[in-house]
Amino acid sequence: MSLFPFMNKREESLLTTPTLHKEYDFDFATGQLTGKTLEGKEALKVWIYKTLLTKRYRYLIYSWDYGQDLEEIIGQDYEKGLIVSEVERRIKDCLLINDKIKSCTNFNIQLINDQLNVEFKVNTIYGEVDINVPCI
Repeated sequence: MSLFPFMNKREESLLTTPTLHKEYDFDFATGQLTGKTLEGKEALKVWIYKTLLTKRYRYLIYSWDYGQDLEEIIGQDYEKGLIVSEVERRIKDCLLINDKIKSCTNFNIQLINDQLNVEFKVNTIYGEVDINVPCI
């Protein structure tokens, strides 16, 4: 007997089986959609890049959980160690809202003038993804 007798088997399997992440492929160099649909790890990678390149609270179409809020830090006269730790914290904060992302590790954060270059690894349910975001 099922734990939830009012649910059928299909509804039960939807509760336990994670859905495959799907996303439209995006060419970040041109800023255009390619017309392809991606699934799994590659789709999640596109979602990560789009999230990191979107300013939080700026666009009404997105929820306040979506995007990054690193603008407040860059260009300020903070100590470099504070900037690095705050960038790492804010990136984790914006990415870990996705239930398919387990953790973000191995951060390499470089601050050159007012440009921020960030490299790190994202551990997902599909495997590990290397992320390199220049000039946030």
